Amino acid sequence: MSRKDDIRKFLATTEWANAEITPLAGDASFRRYDRVVQGNKKAVLMDAPPVFEDTRPFFAVAKYIHSKGLRAPAIYAFDFDKGFLLLEDLGDDLFKRVLERQPEKEASLYKRAVDELISLNKHDVPNVLPLNDQKYELPIYDMALYLTEIALLTDWYYPAIHGKRLSIQKREEFMDIWRDALSEISNIQECMVLRDYHAENLLDMEDGGIGQLDFQDAVLGHLAYDLVSLLQDARRDVTPKVEEEMVAYYAGEMDLNLEKFKEHYAILGAQRNIKIIGIFARLYLRDGKDAYLGLQPRMWGLLERCLEHPSLGRVKGWLDENIPNLRDVPLMAKKLNPDQAIILAAGLGTRMLPLTEDMPKPLIKVAGKEMLTWTLDALAWAGVKRAVINKHHHADQIDMFVNERIDWRPEILLSDESDLLMDSGGGIKKGLKQLSNEPFFIMNSDMIWQNEGLDALTRLATAWDDNMDMLMLLIKREAAHGHDGAGDFHMAKDGCLSWRGNSSTADYLYSGIMIIRPECFEDTPDEPFSLKILFDRAEKQKKLFGIVHTGSWYHVGTPEAIGETEKRLKGK
Repeated sequence: MSRKDDIRKFLATTEWANAEITPLAGDASFRRYDRVVQGNKKAVLMDAPPVFEDTRPFFAVAKYIHSKGLRAPAIYAFDFDKGFLLLEDLGDDLFKRVLERQPEKEASLYKRAVDELISLNKHDVPNVLPLNDQKYELPIYDMALYLTEIALLTDWYYPAIHGKRLSIQKREEFMDIWRDALSEISNIQECMVLRDYHAENLLDMEDGGIGQLDFQDAVLGHLAYDLVSLLQDARRDVTPKVEEEMVAYYAGEMDLNLEKFKEHYAILGAQRNIKIIGIFARLYLRDGKDAYLGLQPRMWGLLERCLEHPSLGRVKGWLDENIPNLRDVPLMAKKLNPDQAIILAAGLGTRMLPLTEDMPKPLIKVAGKEMLTWTLDALAWAGVKRAVINKHHHADQIDMFVNERIDWRPEILLSDESDLLMDSGGGIKKGLKQLSNEPFFIMNSDMIWQNEGLDALTRLATAWDDNMDMLMLLIKREAAHGHDGAGDFHMAKDGCLSWRGNSSTADYLYSGIMIIRPECFEDTPDEPFSLKILFDRAEKQKKLFGIVHTGSWYHVGTPEAIGETEKRLKGK
């Protein structure tokens, strides 16, 4: 059933069964909105595919906002499992549109928006909100979340500007600077932070009220954050006079020390603007959305205003040293490398019998997702643009899986081994015909991993250099879940690898993830062969390297391993 069919089926359960549906707006996420019209009635349909989005936070926060006498869309109908909400239509008078027509209303509109924040933030916020017959726990804006957002600049904007990854050492240096800057703020959770409180999410209502949209990412955090969202807006310039007056007014009404509040406002402004600069780069590099690149100069202008505060001197110094002065022009992004991959999915999966009698092993589900989906999601997250999947056993099901996949990232191409299995090396060589002549990821499709800090694929890409033919992600033998082998490699201090050979054990095993040069496949057979041939060749030439994974890793090789992996993924 198509998504359009799902929408019609959902509406059929409401009084809007025969409504006309017209597109209303897209989103930087996978959400989209449609206007639903039936007779003289209007509503808005939020379409949030549940594999990407969760509609329950919006539901819970909307109900809370309503309970405080403020205006969020009323919810007429919902289907959490399908990802649909049918919402009250609050109209089209977004602040940004109103102010384009009537710029003289800026001061009055922004004062009303600040008053709305004051009304919301004078209440003690419970950390658990009602959710129909369940409960929703508000996340906390803590140090971990602040730093995760800061890393969007180091992990996406930096390579977009430089064409290479930021070193792990330099990245951690920036994180340490921010740990100091946020040391006080990160412990403050005094209000509900809506996180996207700005001119394209606020409506000027006919009755003089303020309509609120897009608050599903709400957390418990600092009073200054939403004021920053409002007054340092990515999509429109707020006059400095209005910003200064509203900061002072808000601090006064909330009975806050103005100078301390201004300091926190500057720090959170810098943190948020850095986050958005990184998000806009990621939207282009990972998701193919270029509409936000032209907004980068405004974001840098806002950031540099925040960096004038003395508390941010070290942040400013790091940025001046490591980010080139291209801040007043739209981002001309360089591509990420590697941006292509081959996924080995053609095996028979005999150890997975009887499950693989009727399906290929990569389509077996673990924790609700096919193992192949786990792999593709990781590639998409890392910004990989193209992936070749080889197929053999129940190849038609791989075809169907690819055709029905909602996420377009990465582009998927298929390499058919239905007539002859080519083994690992031969399969990759055959798939290479569909990739460019640049380094690429090799991924097995029977492992699942979790990251601590920087994700595994980005760590590999960061560590890759011209001296390498292969760079493997390694797992410490004692830390490998679902694998009880003797280990594969010894590793020297410089990361150079040597095969276990005659040793009874080796400290590290190959995770099934690596970066490799296509040149490694020159002078190899055009028939089935093992990758081990290439490993041995690279080892002899001192061009086989590895780095150790910093999170958890699970090899799902038997039916029994599925349940064990699911327990571990849940922390049990």
